[in-house]
Amino acid sequence: MGTAVTIGKFDGFHLGHKLLLEKIRDYSLKHSVKSVCYKLDFGGASVLDSAEQEKAVSEYGIDDFLRIPFTPEFASSSPEDFVKNILVGELNAEYVVVGTDFCFGRNREGNADILRDLGTVYGFKVEAVDKLCLDGEVISSTGIRALLEKGDIEEAVRRLGRSYGFSGKVGSGKKLGRNLGFPTVNIIPEEGKLLPKYGVYASETYVEGKSYGSITNIGIRPSVDDGDAANVETFIYNFSDDIYGEDIRVELLKFIRPEKKFESLDALKEQISADIDAARS
Repeated sequence: MGTAVTIGKFDGFHLGHKLLLEKIRDYSLKHSVKSVCYKLDFGGASVLDSAEQEKAVSEYGIDDFLRIPFTPEFASSSPEDFVKNILVGELNAEYVVVGTDFCFGRNREGNADILRDLGTVYGFKVEAVDKLCLDGEVISSTGIRALLEKGDIEEAVRRLGRSYGFSGKVGSGKKLGRNLGFPTVNIIPEEGKLLPKYGVYASETYVEGKSYGSITNIGIRPSVDDGDAANVETFIYNFSDDIYGEDIRVELLKFIRPEKKFESLDALKEQISADIDAARS
């Protein structure tokens, strides 16, 4: 069976990526071929963790999601070798969609025009899609990462076209929040998940399909831990169920304040109350 393929880094599966995925999905449905998202994985922190990436691709109705490590061996292949061995030999591509800035092959020798020429030789169609703009600015993974790193969750989410947050099993903590009167749930982020600016966020938490207002601290909790392992710690309003070991989802809504160290637990408790008031408002 032939395939409709899109190739890229796909860090975040943002609104621009959505255009590429929709094109291969629509082509695959019209021509009865398989749709394939071919993600080049360069390592390092990613806006979406692995499970979120799988879910994003599935939501767009894509048949196969291939996450390919960008190894030195892979990087050293020529543009034509990539086309001949991967697109034709492995994927049997008949329709390939990329961004207009797409580069591939050794030393980035290949581009969309070269891919189109090779498509003529090897028998597949190539479509290069212009970058999507929002408010006159190109939507890019680099821009979204910068927004997250400064805590601008609202704009990052607008450009992603999806929520930004954390999913995982509730782990055990030191129960300090319970002693302070604010029992929290803890999630350890997947290694490789890009964290936003450390601090306190208004959030929404999903437990067994139900949503609850909440407030979330992202960071190392300098007032109580003095460590370097980041943690996602959430206080859910009006919620007292024991959900240890349960899978939950925490979505960040708005940055409240940066993380900071307090001189006493009383000062921390007072600040938590103020943060909750700010988040609720």
